[in-house]
Amino acid sequence: MNWIIWTFIGLGVVVVVLAATGYWRYVLTGYLIARVTPYEQPGGGAGSILVIGDSTGYGTGASRSEDSIAGRLGADYSWYTIQNDSVNGRTIAGALEVVRGLTENDQYSLVLLQIGANDMLGGASAQETVARMQELIEVVREHTQQIVIVTSGNIGGIPKYEGAEALEFENTSRDYTNAMIDLANQYQEVSFVPLFDEPAEDPFVASPSTHTSIDGLHPTSLGYGVWYSKAKPYFDAVLDSKGDDA
Repeated sequence: MNWIIWTFIGLGVVVVVLAATGYWRYVLTGYLIARVTPYEQPGGGAGSILVIGDSTGYGTGASRSEDSIAGRLGADYSWYTIQNDSVNGRTIAGALEVVRGLTENDQYSLVLLQIGANDMLGGASAQETVARMQELIEVVREHTQQIVIVTSGNIGGIPKYEGAEALEFENTSRDYTNAMIDLANQYQEVSFVPLFDEPAEDPFVASPSTHTSIDGLHPTSLGYGVWYSKAKPYFDAVLDSKGDDA
């Protein structure tokens, strides 16, 4: 029986170490990643949508892939083919590599870019992130009729961050949103979905356990629902609602 006791003691030590060092959050994120896959669908021949994203394009945090933004978009626009090239941890530079790998024959009705948060989480300023996004837009334009950009809300408002760090991310998120609105207005074919809410009006701040997953970082299915409700008018404006040719 001693080996059973020592096994439980060992597991307890591992849990304590993971919790103390913060690595437990990575374990939780790994679990969230494992339970979904990037949502894709064959469509009905009306047109095609390419999703290039990070973990939020992947759907990490959602209970099922259908609850991600791509999944909800597929439900509302079942006649469109959806290809989803989303990878956890991807930055704008990674998205740029994906687009540069496309051929001139790769043309889409819509390219949905769910990207940018990891740049800011990695220390990039709002201005640096917007500049990188503009570089990405210029390359994506060669492959699509419309671009919709969905990044994130108030990064500083999620449970993972506190104090000065949370305030810094809040300011960066606000500045990024305002700058991206200005950037999108420079392009006829580009739409940016402003997900940022001031803390007093932010459902992620008001009810973090409802809208943010157990890793304190990614949206839950309900959180993705909040984001999609903001994004849907932008999709409705650029996609055909009847399933005719896009």
